[in-house]
Amino acid sequence: MKDNKEVVLFFDINTNFDSLSVAKELSSRYPELGNPTILPPTNDPKSPLIVFKENPDFRLVVSLSNVNFIINHTYFDNIASIAFDMVDAFEEFKSSFTRIGYISNIFLPSKSIEKVKNKYLNEEEINDVVDFNLSWYRELNTKLETLNCWERFITDHHDFDDLLCQYDINTPVEKSIDMNMKFLKNFFKESNDYIEKRIDL
Repeated sequence: MKDNKEVVLFFDINTNFDSLSVAKELSSRYPELGNPTILPPTNDPKSPLIVFKENPDFRLVVSLSNVNFIINHTYFDNIASIAFDMVDAFEEFKSSFTRIGYISNIFLPSKSIEKVKNKYLNEEEINDVVDFNLSWYRELNTKLETLNCWERFITDHHDFDDLLCQYDINTPVEKSIDMNMKFLKNFFKESNDYIEKRIDL
């Protein structure tokens, strides 16, 4: 399995746009996405309207609820720029974002599984456990503001041999964020600094 990062930009309420026009704009900015699939609208704002899935290194889904993109290591260094470009693209369609979520999926070699067991679990109690899914929530007090953070350690011997370390960091639901470039750069820097500190098993 390969490391990947996922970003979710949450629209302000009552967002509306023309799917075809948005798909053309996103295609012009990121031709490497390939051809979009445009789906008919439903009553569910979370239902996908535009899907770019031809490029396994950079996938993008747009609904009336959010914009979600998943990237691999090729694009990691540009994650803040991509997020800001999405904000800029949708401003042209009078659509704005109020929250951001960031999920970093990191696969560590199988030898790390025993390290996690020893660090976080009572070894005697889980000695014969085949798989585990550990998770906890904490608030991160950063220079920006308080961020929500879910930290997870997951094994699944049916799908992969490695240890999946997942960090799900997002801004609070009750607070609207100004998605300018300075904020996005700081958000990803603070998040990645925390992840790097925690991933050192």
